[in-house]
Amino acid sequence: MPPTLGAPNTTATRTSRAAVFYGVGLGLRIEDVQVTGPGPREVLIEVAACGACHSDVHKLQGHGTVAAPNIFGHELAGTVRAVGTGVDHVRPGDRVACTFLVPCGECAACRSGAEDNCGPFRTMMQAKGLRYDGTHRYHQLDGTPLRASGVGGLVGLVSLPAGAVFPLPDGWPEAIPLTDVAVLGCAGLTAYGAVNRAAKVRPGANVVVLAAGGVGLCTVALARHAGAGTITVSDIRDESLAAARGFGATGTVHAGDRDFDARVGELAGGAPIDVVFDTIGTPGTVAQALRIVGIGGTVVVSGLAGTGGPGRIEDLNGFVRNKITLVGSYAAVPGEDMPKLLEAVRDGALDPARLISARFPFDRAEDAYGAVAAGTVTGRALIEY
Repeated sequence: MPPTLGAPNTTATRTSRAAVFYGVGLGLRIEDVQVTGPGPREVLIEVAACGACHSDVHKLQGHGTVAAPNIFGHELAGTVRAVGTGVDHVRPGDRVACTFLVPCGECAACRSGAEDNCGPFRTMMQAKGLRYDGTHRYHQLDGTPLRASGVGGLVGLVSLPAGAVFPLPDGWPEAIPLTDVAVLGCAGLTAYGAVNRAAKVRPGANVVVLAAGGVGLCTVALARHAGAGTITVSDIRDESLAAARGFGATGTVHAGDRDFDARVGELAGGAPIDVVFDTIGTPGTVAQALRIVGIGGTVVVSGLAGTGGPGRIEDLNGFVRNKITLVGSYAAVPGEDMPKLLEAVRDGALDPARLISARFPFDRAEDAYGAVAAGTVTGRALIEY
Protein backbone atom coordinates (compact mmCIF):
# COMPACT_ATOMS: atom_id res chain seq x y z
CA MET A 1 0.00 0.00 0.00
CA PRO A 2 1.33 3.49 -0.79
CA PRO A 3 1.79 5.81 2.19
CA THR A 4 -1.24 7.85 3.21
CA LEU A 5 -1.05 11.55 2.39
CA GLY A 6 0.40 13.17 5.47
CA ALA A 7 1.05 9.93 7.35
CA PRO A 8 3.63 10.42 10.12
CA ASN A 9 7.18 9.19 9.89
CA THR A 10 7.38 7.52 13.29
CA THR A 11 10.94 6.35 12.71
CA ALA A 12 12.23 9.94 12.71
CA THR A 13 11.22 11.72 15.89
CA ARG A 14 12.99 14.73 17.32
CA THR A 15 12.70 16.54 20.62
CA SER A 16 11.88 20.24 20.55
CA ARG A 17 10.68 22.94 22.90
CA ALA A 18 7.04 23.93 22.53
CA ALA A 19 4.58 26.35 24.11
CA VAL A 20 1.67 24.08 25.01
CA PHE A 21 -1.78 25.47 25.77
CA TYR A 22 -3.48 23.54 28.57
CA GLY A 23 -6.69 25.53 28.90
CA VAL A 24 -8.16 28.87 29.92
CA GLY A 25 -6.42 30.27 32.96
CA LEU A 26 -3.57 27.79 32.63
CA GLY A 27 -1.76 29.70 29.91
CA LEU A 28 1.15 28.39 27.91
CA ARG A 29 3.63 25.92 29.37
CA ILE A 30 7.11 25.70 27.86
CA GLU A 31 8.12 22.05 27.68
CA ASP A 32 9.87 19.48 25.50
CA VAL A 33 7.76 17.53 23.04
CA GLN A 34 8.42 14.87 20.43
CA VAL A 35 7.97 15.95 16.80
CA THR A 36 7.32 13.22 14.23
CA GLY A 37 7.89 13.47 10.53
CA PRO A 38 8.25 14.53 7.91
CA GLY A 39 5.80 12.21 6.24
CA PRO A 40 5.04 12.08 2.53
CA ARG A 41 4.52 15.56 1.07
CA GLU A 42 5.62 17.15 4.32
CA VAL A 43 8.50 19.44 5.25
CA LEU A 44 10.32 19.52 8.58
CA ILE A 45 11.10 23.13 9.46
CA GLU A 46 13.32 24.58 12.15
CA VAL A 47 11.23 27.59 13.17
CA ALA A 48 12.97 30.97 13.37
CA ALA A 49 10.03 33.00 14.63
CA CYS A 50 6.25 33.01 14.99
CA GLY A 51 4.03 36.07 14.81
CA ALA A 52 1.60 36.70 17.67
CA CYS A 53 -1.70 37.12 15.85
CA HIS A 54 -4.81 38.37 17.64
CA SER A 55 -6.78 35.31 16.51
CA ASP A 56 -4.59 33.22 18.84
CA VAL A 57 -5.47 35.55 21.71
CA HIS A 58 -9.04 34.32 21.23
CA LYS A 59 -7.77 30.75 21.65
CA LEU A 60 -6.08 31.66 24.93
CA GLN A 61 -9.44 33.02 26.04
CA GLY A 62 -11.17 29.74 25.28
CA HIS A 63 -12.70 30.55 21.90
CA GLY A 64 -10.75 28.00 19.89
CA THR A 65 -12.26 24.85 18.42
CA VAL A 66 -9.36 22.47 19.15
CA ALA A 67 -9.37 20.65 22.47
CA ALA A 68 -6.55 21.34 24.93
CA PRO A 69 -3.78 20.50 25.34
CA ASN A 70 -2.68 21.81 21.99
CA ILE A 71 -0.01 23.86 20.23
CA PHE A 72 -1.17 26.89 18.28
CA GLY A 73 0.62 29.69 16.42
CA HIS A 74 0.24 29.99 12.67
CA GLU A 75 2.49 32.77 11.37
CA LEU A 76 5.98 31.38 10.98
CA ALA A 77 9.20 31.22 8.99
CA GLY A 78 12.23 28.99 9.28
CA THR A 79 14.78 26.71 7.66
CA VAL A 80 14.06 23.35 6.02
CA ARG A 81 15.74 20.49 7.86
CA ALA A 82 14.22 17.49 6.03
CA VAL A 83 11.60 16.71 3.41
CA GLY A 84 9.31 13.76 2.89
CA THR A 85 8.70 11.86 -0.32
CA GLY A 86 6.97 13.80 -3.06
CA VAL A 87 8.49 17.15 -2.08
CA ASP A 88 10.68 18.74 -4.71
CA HIS A 89 10.10 22.51 -4.45
CA VAL A 90 12.24 22.92 -1.31
CA ARG A 91 15.23 21.08 0.09
CA PRO A 92 17.18 21.03 3.36
CA GLY A 93 18.84 24.36 4.04
CA ASP A 94 16.25 26.46 2.21
CA ARG A 95 14.84 29.45 4.05
CA VAL A 96 11.06 29.39 3.87
CA ALA A 97 7.92 31.32 4.70
CA CYS A 98 4.79 29.41 5.73
CA THR A 99 1.15 30.32 5.21
CA PHE A 100 -1.53 30.03 7.87
CA LEU A 101 -3.68 28.26 5.28
CA VAL A 102 -2.47 24.70 4.67
CA PRO A 103 -4.01 23.37 1.43
CA CYS A 104 -3.88 19.63 0.89
CA GLY A 105 -3.80 19.94 -2.90
CA GLU A 106 -6.03 16.88 -3.31
CA CYS A 107 -9.58 17.84 -2.31
CA ALA A 108 -12.21 19.23 -4.69
CA ALA A 109 -11.66 22.80 -3.49
CA CYS A 110 -7.90 22.63 -3.98
CA ARG A 111 -8.23 21.04 -7.41
CA SER A 112 -10.59 23.83 -8.47
CA GLY A 113 -8.09 26.50 -7.42
CA ALA A 114 -9.82 27.43 -4.16
CA GLU A 115 -7.00 26.41 -1.82
CA ASP A 116 -8.27 28.86 0.78
CA ASN A 117 -11.34 26.62 1.14
CA CYS A 118 -9.42 23.34 1.49
CA GLY A 119 -11.78 20.87 3.14
CA PRO A 120 -9.27 18.68 5.02
CA PHE A 121 -7.51 21.77 6.38
CA ARG A 122 -10.70 23.29 7.72
CA THR A 123 -12.32 20.12 9.04
CA MET A 124 -9.20 18.41 10.40
CA MET A 125 -6.39 20.87 11.08
CA GLN A 126 -8.42 23.94 12.06
CA ALA A 127 -11.35 22.23 13.74
CA LYS A 128 -9.81 19.12 15.32
CA GLY A 129 -6.10 19.82 15.56
CA LEU A 130 -5.12 16.75 13.52
CA ARG A 131 -3.35 16.30 10.21
CA TYR A 132 -5.39 15.49 7.12
CA ASP A 133 -5.58 11.77 7.86
CA GLY A 134 -6.45 12.14 11.53
CA THR A 135 -2.93 11.59 12.92
CA HIS A 136 -0.76 13.72 15.22
CA ARG A 137 2.67 15.27 14.68
CA TYR A 138 3.37 16.17 18.30
CA HIS A 139 3.57 13.94 21.37
CA GLN A 140 4.47 14.55 24.97
CA LEU A 141 7.57 12.78 26.21
CA ASP A 142 5.46 9.96 27.66
CA GLY A 143 3.91 9.35 24.24
CA THR A 144 0.62 11.16 24.82
CA PRO A 145 -0.44 12.80 21.54
CA LEU A 146 -0.78 16.59 21.35
CA ARG A 147 -3.07 18.40 18.96
CA ALA A 148 -1.88 21.24 16.72
CA SER A 149 -4.42 24.02 16.39
CA GLY A 150 -4.08 24.76 12.67
CA VAL A 151 -0.39 25.05 11.82
CA GLY A 152 0.86 24.51 15.37
CA GLY A 153 3.86 26.81 15.05
CA LEU A 154 4.79 27.57 18.66
CA VAL A 155 7.45 24.88 18.62
CA GLY A 156 11.07 24.78 17.52
CA LEU A 157 10.42 22.10 14.88
CA VAL A 158 7.28 21.56 12.85
CA SER A 159 6.37 19.00 10.20
CA LEU A 160 4.07 20.91 7.89
CA PRO A 161 2.29 19.81 4.69
CA ALA A 162 4.29 21.06 1.73
CA GLY A 163 1.44 23.17 0.31
CA ALA A 164 2.01 25.75 3.04
CA VAL A 165 5.79 26.06 2.61
CA PHE A 166 7.39 28.56 0.21
CA PRO A 167 11.09 29.26 -0.40
CA LEU A 168 12.30 32.84 -0.28
CA PRO A 169 12.78 34.02 -3.88
CA ASP A 170 16.16 34.57 -5.49
CA GLY A 171 17.69 37.91 -4.64
CA TRP A 172 16.14 38.07 -1.16
CA PRO A 173 17.58 41.15 0.60
CA GLU A 174 19.98 40.39 3.44
CA ALA A 175 18.43 43.38 5.21
CA ILE A 176 15.23 41.36 5.77
CA PRO A 177 16.08 38.63 8.30
CA LEU A 178 14.33 35.28 8.28
CA THR A 179 12.65 35.97 11.63
CA ASP A 180 10.78 38.94 10.24
CA VAL A 181 9.45 36.97 7.27
CA ALA A 182 7.11 35.15 9.68
CA VAL A 183 4.56 37.97 9.72
CA LEU A 184 3.94 37.58 5.98
CA GLY A 185 2.23 34.20 6.36
CA CYS A 186 -0.95 35.62 7.89
CA ALA A 187 -0.98 39.44 8.03
CA GLY A 188 0.75 39.77 4.67
CA LEU A 189 -1.20 37.03 2.89
CA THR A 190 -4.54 38.30 4.21
CA ALA A 191 -3.78 41.81 2.99
CA TYR A 192 -2.54 40.54 -0.38
CA GLY A 193 -5.81 38.72 -0.99
CA ALA A 194 -7.85 41.75 -0.02
CA VAL A 195 -5.92 44.17 -2.24
CA ASN A 196 -5.20 42.02 -5.27
CA ARG A 197 -8.04 39.50 -5.37
CA ALA A 198 -11.08 40.96 -3.62
CA ALA A 199 -10.60 44.64 -4.55
CA LYS A 200 -8.28 44.39 -7.54
CA VAL A 201 -6.99 47.85 -6.69
CA ARG A 202 -6.19 49.76 -9.86
CA PRO A 203 -3.71 52.62 -10.31
CA GLY A 204 -5.14 55.92 -9.13
CA ALA A 205 -7.86 54.40 -6.95
CA ASN A 206 -8.97 56.24 -3.82
CA VAL A 207 -8.70 53.82 -0.91
CA VAL A 208 -9.70 53.88 2.75
CA VAL A 209 -8.35 51.36 5.30
CA LEU A 210 -10.26 50.98 8.56
CA ALA A 211 -7.78 50.13 11.35
CA ALA A 212 -4.00 50.06 11.20
CA GLY A 213 -3.20 46.75 12.86
CA GLY A 214 -0.98 44.12 11.27
CA VAL A 215 -3.35 43.38 8.40
CA GLY A 216 -4.28 47.02 8.00
CA LEU A 217 -0.69 48.21 7.68
CA CYS A 218 0.07 45.49 5.14
CA THR A 219 -3.05 46.54 3.24
CA VAL A 220 -1.78 50.11 3.14
CA ALA A 221 1.62 49.05 1.81
CA LEU A 222 0.20 46.70 -0.81
CA ALA A 223 -2.40 49.23 -1.96
CA ARG A 224 0.41 51.71 -2.46
CA HIS A 225 2.36 49.05 -4.35
CA ALA A 226 -0.70 48.50 -6.56
CA GLY A 227 -0.70 52.19 -7.45
CA ALA A 228 -3.55 53.58 -5.35
CA GLY A 229 -3.88 57.35 -5.65
CA THR A 230 -4.98 58.27 -2.13
CA ILE A 231 -4.85 55.95 0.89
CA THR A 232 -6.70 57.22 3.96
CA VAL A 233 -6.36 55.26 7.20
CA SER A 234 -8.45 55.44 10.37
CA ASP A 235 -7.69 54.06 13.81
CA ILE A 236 -8.37 54.92 17.45
CA ARG A 237 -4.66 55.09 18.35
CA ASP A 238 -2.39 57.93 17.32
CA GLU A 239 0.66 55.65 17.21
CA SER A 240 -1.12 53.37 14.73
CA LEU A 241 -1.96 56.35 12.53
CA ALA A 242 1.69 57.40 12.62
CA ALA A 243 2.70 53.88 11.59
CA ALA A 244 0.21 53.97 8.71
CA ARG A 245 1.82 57.12 7.35
CA GLY A 246 5.13 55.28 7.36
CA PHE A 247 3.59 52.47 5.32
CA GLY A 248 2.28 54.81 2.64
CA ALA A 249 -0.95 56.38 3.89
CA THR A 250 -1.54 59.74 2.22
CA GLY A 251 -3.85 60.84 5.02
CA THR A 252 -5.12 59.69 8.41
CA VAL A 253 -8.20 60.39 10.50
CA HIS A 254 -9.02 59.37 14.04
CA ALA A 255 -11.79 56.78 14.09
CA GLY A 256 -13.67 58.80 16.68
CA ASP A 257 -13.63 62.06 14.72
CA ARG A 258 -17.11 63.60 14.90
CA ASP A 259 -16.79 64.68 11.25
CA PHE A 260 -15.35 61.36 10.13
CA ASP A 261 -17.23 61.05 6.84
CA ALA A 262 -16.47 64.61 5.75
CA ARG A 263 -12.84 64.30 6.77
CA VAL A 264 -12.43 61.12 4.70
CA GLY A 265 -13.87 62.94 1.71
CA GLU A 266 -11.48 65.84 2.15
CA LEU A 267 -8.47 63.55 2.32
CA ALA A 268 -9.53 61.99 -1.00
CA GLY A 269 -9.61 65.46 -2.54
CA GLY A 270 -13.38 65.37 -2.80
CA ALA A 271 -13.25 62.41 -5.21
CA PRO A 272 -15.36 59.30 -4.61
CA ILE A 273 -13.91 56.50 -2.52
CA ASP A 274 -13.32 53.49 -4.76
CA VAL A 275 -12.44 50.88 -2.14
CA VAL A 276 -12.89 50.65 1.63
CA PHE A 277 -10.99 47.88 3.43
CA ASP A 278 -12.57 46.92 6.74
CA THR A 279 -9.82 45.08 8.58
CA ILE A 280 -11.84 44.94 11.81
CA GLY A 281 -15.12 43.38 10.75
CA THR A 282 -17.84 44.48 13.17
CA PRO A 283 -21.40 45.56 12.36
CA GLY A 284 -20.35 49.13 13.11
CA THR A 285 -17.30 49.18 10.85
CA VAL A 286 -19.15 47.47 8.00
CA ALA A 287 -21.89 50.10 8.25
CA GLN A 288 -19.27 52.85 8.29
CA ALA A 289 -17.55 51.42 5.23
CA LEU A 290 -20.82 51.20 3.29
CA ARG A 291 -21.59 54.78 4.24
CA ILE A 292 -18.37 56.33 2.94
CA VAL A 293 -17.73 54.27 -0.20
CA GLY A 294 -18.53 55.99 -3.48
CA ILE A 295 -20.99 55.10 -6.23
CA GLY A 296 -19.91 51.85 -7.85
CA GLY A 297 -17.35 51.32 -5.11
CA THR A 298 -16.28 48.18 -3.28
CA VAL A 299 -16.20 47.34 0.43
CA VAL A 300 -13.82 44.52 1.33
CA VAL A 301 -14.21 42.95 4.77
CA SER A 302 -11.15 41.00 5.91
CA GLY A 303 -11.58 41.40 9.68
CA LEU A 304 -13.40 38.89 11.85
CA ALA A 305 -13.85 40.77 15.12
CA GLY A 306 -17.63 40.78 14.86
CA THR A 307 -18.25 37.14 14.00
CA GLY A 308 -20.40 36.66 17.10
CA GLY A 309 -23.12 39.00 15.91
CA PRO A 310 -25.05 39.91 12.77
CA GLY A 311 -24.15 42.65 10.37
CA ARG A 312 -26.67 44.47 8.25
CA ILE A 313 -26.95 46.92 5.40
CA GLU A 314 -28.52 49.95 7.06
CA ASP A 315 -29.35 51.81 3.85
CA LEU A 316 -30.44 49.12 1.43
CA ASN A 317 -31.86 51.69 -0.98
CA GLY A 318 -28.54 53.49 -1.20
CA PHE A 319 -26.64 50.22 -1.43
CA VAL A 320 -28.69 49.12 -4.44
CA ARG A 321 -28.93 52.48 -6.21
CA ASN A 322 -25.23 53.20 -5.76
CA LYS A 323 -24.27 49.76 -7.07
CA ILE A 324 -22.02 48.97 -4.12
CA THR A 325 -20.07 45.71 -4.07
CA LEU A 326 -19.62 44.07 -0.64
CA VAL A 327 -16.93 41.37 -0.60
CA GLY A 328 -15.73 39.04 2.10
CA SER A 329 -12.00 38.32 1.88
CA TYR A 330 -10.64 35.60 4.17
CA ALA A 331 -7.13 35.53 2.72
CA ALA A 332 -5.58 34.62 -0.62
CA VAL A 333 -4.73 31.49 -2.62
CA PRO A 334 -1.42 30.28 -1.12
CA GLY A 335 0.00 28.46 -4.14
CA GLU A 336 -0.52 31.42 -6.46
CA ASP A 337 -0.32 34.41 -4.16
CA MET A 338 2.37 33.65 -1.57
CA PRO A 339 5.16 33.60 -4.20
CA LYS A 340 3.84 36.89 -5.60
CA LEU A 341 3.73 38.41 -2.13
CA LEU A 342 7.30 37.31 -1.38
CA GLU A 343 8.49 38.77 -4.69
CA ALA A 344 6.70 42.05 -3.95
CA VAL A 345 8.36 42.21 -0.53
CA ARG A 346 11.73 41.42 -2.07
CA ASP A 347 11.17 44.30 -4.49
CA GLY A 348 10.38 46.78 -1.74
CA ALA A 349 6.58 46.77 -1.45
CA LEU A 350 6.67 46.09 2.28
CA ASP A 351 9.33 45.99 4.98
CA PRO A 352 8.30 43.32 7.52
CA ALA A 353 10.59 44.77 10.19
CA ARG A 354 8.55 47.97 10.26
CA LEU A 355 5.46 45.91 10.98
CA ILE A 356 7.01 44.48 14.15
CA SER A 357 6.85 46.78 17.16
CA ALA A 358 7.54 44.22 19.90
CA ARG A 359 9.82 41.19 20.03
CA PHE A 360 9.74 38.43 22.62
CA PRO A 361 12.00 35.41 23.23
CA PHE A 362 10.28 32.04 22.97
CA ASP A 363 10.19 31.56 26.75
CA ARG A 364 7.99 34.68 26.96
CA ALA A 365 5.49 33.66 24.29
CA GLU A 366 2.58 34.21 26.65
CA ASP A 367 3.74 37.77 27.30
CA ALA A 368 3.59 38.44 23.57
CA TYR A 369 -0.08 37.50 23.46
CA GLY A 370 -0.69 39.51 26.60
CA ALA A 371 0.71 42.59 24.92
CA VAL A 372 -1.49 41.99 21.88
CA ALA A 373 -4.57 41.54 24.08
CA ALA A 374 -3.75 44.73 25.99
CA GLY A 375 -3.55 46.74 22.78
CA THR A 376 0.04 47.87 23.37
CA VAL A 377 1.34 46.42 20.10
CA THR A 378 1.37 48.48 16.93
CA GLY A 379 1.35 46.15 13.93
CA ARG A 380 2.68 42.79 15.08
CA ALA A 381 4.46 41.20 18.03
CA LEU A 382 7.06 38.55 17.12
CA ILE A 383 8.09 35.50 19.13
CA GLU A 384 11.69 34.59 18.26
CA TYR A 385 13.34 31.21 18.84
